[in-house]
Amino acid sequence: MVSKVNMITEVLVRPNPFSSSFTLEIMCEQSKHTIARIFSPDGRIAKMFSWYLIKGANITTVTDMKSVSNGNCRLDIIDTEGNLLHTMEITKTD
Repeated sequence: MVSKVNMITEVLVRPNPFSSSFTLEIMCEQSKHTIARIFSPDGRIAKMFSWYLIKGANITTVTDMKSVSNGNCRLDIIDTEGNLLHTMEITKTD
């Protein structure tokens, strides 16, 4: 029996908490088209973008987050079929 390897092995958000932008780093075991969704504290999608993750380290800067309300936000990484690959809480402050 072959065990399924989790595609995403590590996700780092710096800084966390953030004010207007943050760096997102994702370590992957395989290359795959994904979608990153950031939900505001009230549960609405504040930002969404597609991202082709390659095997290894993937780094991007997420900007234009100043208008999001302060509080706990959720970051989801999903594949193009809608399967949740990773989720985590991030915090927005001024």
